[in-house]
Amino acid sequence: MIRTVWATTFRMIAKYPAVLLPFLLKAIFEGIVLTVLFYSPRPPFTAIFAQPVKNIFGAAYLHYPYNFSILPTLFYYGQVVVMVIFGVIMYGMAVAMVSQAHSEGEGVRAFGSFNRAARRYFALLGIWAIIYILSFVILKAPTWIITSTMQRTPSSVMLLQVLSYTGIAVAFLAEALFIYAYPALMIERRGVFGAIARSFGVVKHVFFATIVLVFIPRSLEVLFMLVKQKQQGLMNLTFPEITLYILAAGIIISFITDSLVFLSTANLFMLKQETEKESK
Repeated sequence: MIRTVWATTFRMIAKYPAVLLPFLLKAIFEGIVLTVLFYSPRPPFTAIFAQPVKNIFGAAYLHYPYNFSILPTLFYYGQVVVMVIFGVIMYGMAVAMVSQAHSEGEGVRAFGSFNRAARRYFALLGIWAIIYILSFVILKAPTWIITSTMQRTPSSVMLLQVLSYTGIAVAFLAEALFIYAYPALMIERRGVFGAIARSFGVVKHVFFATIVLVFIPRSLEVLFMLVKQKQQGLMNLTFPEITLYILAAGIIISFITDSLVFLSTANLFMLKQETEKESK
């Protein structure tokens, strides 16, 4: 089944390259945000960013090279803003385009898919917010508990590393459990909780395939996270601007992983839907 889904996905991309447009647009918006944050210590952006950065981080971080130390943090929050305002619509748009690609005689209509996703904005945002909050708690809670209850020792540092990697795996699992809520919402027009229940039902039947389709692309992000953890050391060894290049590479990696995860799982959902219809 996994081979069939991958083959279907890559054939779809070759036949309808427009299915990548939602992820490209999201990457472009993230690139714009990164560019603005890079220039934030300079006019005219200082009018917006100078006072908040000074109040939260300190006046030193308005100046070179310290501004690059907080760039990853600022960009993380910028990415969240992009997702809330725009990204969730792009996910819905991509799923709608997959549905159109499966319909015989129908072309892939980007503008129509965008409108269709925009009408489901709040439902899409609700699903994304649930996944985001779950992942945030999974990733942050164990670290907070350990750091607040244990002294920093070699054993506690090792425990933090183990919990960190375990948390990443559990967060990916959470995404896998909810991933079919997007096609259930866009294709079957279910409500938020109905779409989530439908996702759990689909995962129950294609659990292993779903895990593979989510975990393999997301493993690229894990490798990137390892690089980001060395960001301060790389700045010291090379030059501060390397932070900008690392974050730009992260945008490209997210474009690749999001495309593979959402297109492949949407295709698996469509195949599962066709199987269900045939069995009736």
